[in-house]
Amino acid sequence: MKKNVLLLFTIFLFSGLFASNLSIKNIRSVDRNGMEGYPVSVIFDIEWKNSWNNRKNRDAVWVFMKFNSFWNNHVKLLPTGHKVLQTRNGVAPAIEVSKDSLGFYIYPSETYRGDVNYKLQILIDTTNQQISRNRTRGMTVHGIEMVYIPEGSFSLGSPDKDAIKRAALYRSDINGESKGTYQVSSEAEIVVGPANNALYYWSETDLYNGDQKGPIPAEFPKGYKAFYIMKYELTQGQYAAFLNTLPGGWTYTRSPIAGRDYYKKRGGIRLDKEKYVADNPNRPMNFISFTDGLAFSDWAALRPITELEYEKAARGPSKPIPAEFVWGTNNYDQLERYITPDAEVITANGYDESQLTDNTRAIFGASYYWIMDLSGSVWEKVITIGNPIGRGFKGTHGDGKLSFGNATNEDWPTSDDEIGGFGYRGGGYYEIGTGYSDFNPHSPIGYRYYGAWSGGPRSIAYGYRAGRSVD
Repeated sequence: MKKNVLLLFTIFLFSGLFASNLSIKNIRSVDRNGMEGYPVSVIFDIEWKNSWNNRKNRDAVWVFMKFNSFWNNHVKLLPTGHKVLQTRNGVAPAIEVSKDSLGFYIYPSETYRGDVNYKLQILIDTTNQQISRNRTRGMTVHGIEMVYIPEGSFSLGSPDKDAIKRAALYRSDINGESKGTYQVSSEAEIVVGPANNALYYWSETDLYNGDQKGPIPAEFPKGYKAFYIMKYELTQGQYAAFLNTLPGGWTYTRSPIAGRDYYKKRGGIRLDKEKYVADNPNRPMNFISFTDGLAFSDWAALRPITELEYEKAARGPSKPIPAEFVWGTNNYDQLERYITPDAEVITANGYDESQLTDNTRAIFGASYYWIMDLSGSVWEKVITIGNPIGRGFKGTHGDGKLSFGNATNEDWPTSDDEIGGFGYRGGGYYEIGTGYSDFNPHSPIGYRYYGAWSGGPRSIAYGYRAGRSVD
């Protein structure tokens, strides 16, 4: 006789995160009361615009989840068993769970260009994390658009003399003079100094020069191995979502709302009924310190990127040209993406990101790998090779857990001082009405005048972008 079995399950609704071209919505968990063969799962819709997978590289979304609790609230996932319940447009996706089970990448599984829309069922690993109704009620699902940077060699520096004066990296002769750009062809240790074929650099200003020493250890991520990098700069909407998952006491350290001119200088986050709200969620995040960026990276199970990875992400394997910007030319002639007097990043004259190709990069200000705004919006904070603190970085990933609002990775720099282990690349838009110069708002790829300087105020044009090594 056939038995009818009633499957009891609980459904909870949660909040999602919308930023840039990405939407995660209709989120609910399914817990069939611990019945064998029915693991706890989360079902949600995810869609984003202008996705691609081509012969060169691809985009992806890094997805991670947080329980409804402020302490150790990062969700661990099962390594397999996840389902694509619906593919509404686009090709079927690939789902890659990270080895540490702290999130997964989703991207088109074959050659594609266009919008994508999927319904997913993601399984939660309950082995070492206690699941309860109170903990899953109000759980959040977060997504960050990323770009895949494939393994391969690339060049550092720029062939023009002006770049050398601005601390560009180069291949040295025995006297410390430039022999041309430097080729990175592995993740092996790099010798630094005035020695034949070593990596070297100098600056006209001692404050920004760095120690000009090495070596750069093998563990330091150099950009040769494959990695992911955020497609867009960290936005105010993403940072507000981050703040809303922290205990109240921790937000005293991480909240950017400070100073009488915060809202005059593109600050757009405010408190509304004890929740942080971004009035312009897609506006690049400024008023962010390096330790703020590290905390966000740890929370999202990502990591900071290095200045060598920055050059790889900007230029790819192409041959450097003098004073080259990230979009592949040394001029602004075609550029239609810029910051308006209202401090918003726009693409003007009817252009849409769906029109981005290798031939239109100079219109959109996109890098070789189609990463947006690596130059021209806010400065990119990157781990420097210019002092021992920076060179001590080993590329570990965040584990999703903070300590009193601070990142906990031992190899990550922890200071915002002038020798804090990071520097700036790419240029930034300082103030409305400021004229164009070498670094405002666009800096050529090889120009690293501030590449070894960790100073600067928390406000104005200093932003952040995270990444992650490929397992």
